[in-house]
Amino acid sequence: MASTLSQIDELNWKITGYSSAKYVDEYIKKTNWVGLCQIASSLNNGISCVLLDKTTNGLNNLVRILQFEDGTKWIARIRFRTSASSLVRLRSEVHVMQLIKEKSNLPIPKVFAYETDEHNPVGVPFILMEFLPGNTGMDSGGGFDVHRGRIPRGSCQKFYRSVADCQVQMTALRFPKIGTIVKTEDGYDIGPFQDIGGPFDTVAAFFEAWAENAQFPSNEQKIRDLMKGAPIEWTEEVLKSINEFPSQIKALARDLLHRDGNNGPFPLCHTDFLHSNIIVDDNFDVLGIIDWEGACTLPLQLITFPNFLKALPRPFDSPNNYDEDGQPVDAEDKQRWQDRRDYVQMVKSAEYEDHILSTCLSNEKHVSIAYCMTAFENGKLGFYNRVVDELRKIT
Repeated sequence: MASTLSQIDELNWKITGYSSAKYVDEYIKKTNWVGLCQIASSLNNGISCVLLDKTTNGLNNLVRILQFEDGTKWIARIRFRTSASSLVRLRSEVHVMQLIKEKSNLPIPKVFAYETDEHNPVGVPFILMEFLPGNTGMDSGGGFDVHRGRIPRGSCQKFYRSVADCQVQMTALRFPKIGTIVKTEDGYDIGPFQDIGGPFDTVAAFFEAWAENAQFPSNEQKIRDLMKGAPIEWTEEVLKSINEFPSQIKALARDLLHRDGNNGPFPLCHTDFLHSNIIVDDNFDVLGIIDWEGACTLPLQLITFPNFLKALPRPFDSPNNYDEDGQPVDAEDKQRWQDRRDYVQMVKSAEYEDHILSTCLSNEKHVSIAYCMTAFENGKLGFYNRVVDELRKIT
């Protein structure tokens, strides 16, 4: 049996720099912690609880541990962002977690209670959930100070195999539409994305809506400034490829779908599937996956690797980064390519009903398009046109 952390002090939690200390302190003061403990106690057979000093925070949330008299621990997660759109995402996150608990064995924390607005006895949006006795993969094994945010090399195979089993279970949850998870009186349904609408019955409709709404976050001058020192022809090509990428996706979609499928069912995806959102024990076996905000169903053409195995598509990158055989020059990139191949084999070993996930991950062209669409939204510079050209060769 995998070992687990036995003491709270072993949690490698740190106050992050995403939100200012003043901002965090404001929400700590704003929260009715006594009221939160009273709610928790009422949900746990009246057993009284106290708040421990152990806290951490990210961009959107503050996390604190509650401990009951019997030793049981829960997590209290306080929401910083309280705009209407942020709270819609919070509600969808809870619905996703409830669905996963009901429909699968995927390891995630159980949600005991939640409020998605500030008009409640606690004074802030919150979630009370199960405490998983481990660190994130990012923080384990000494954390960033020791491993610079990477999984220790000696633990990679065990960790990847455990994650592969989780991703197989995740993508086995499939739905007839593309969109966000919404809980209803009758069960669960698929709702719209906040930025592009929907839900979508077909892959073509999703790609077209994405293309019509996609905006690169940097203007031309900023792009030119970032590419100072690069050959001028590369700068012009990158600028042109960024301007044309959404329309190319829209034009390409129907040809691509004619061959690869336009209809569902569509799998559930964690949109920030990174080791900072994966809780592990001290052997790097997965105890649970957290932070399901933004989780949604997506086309098979956009199913890709966990973010810790993300790699630049070769056509997207500078040609100088590859040798004459097309292999990465950088040793770390070369290792990541090998890790991806190993991960696909682990997925195949974990699959039990079909081989959809391993098939998606083995399709380099689709994985490249998934990378490019996310990179475009995040403002990453690269040769988008060359990725599209590679895909056109097989349409």
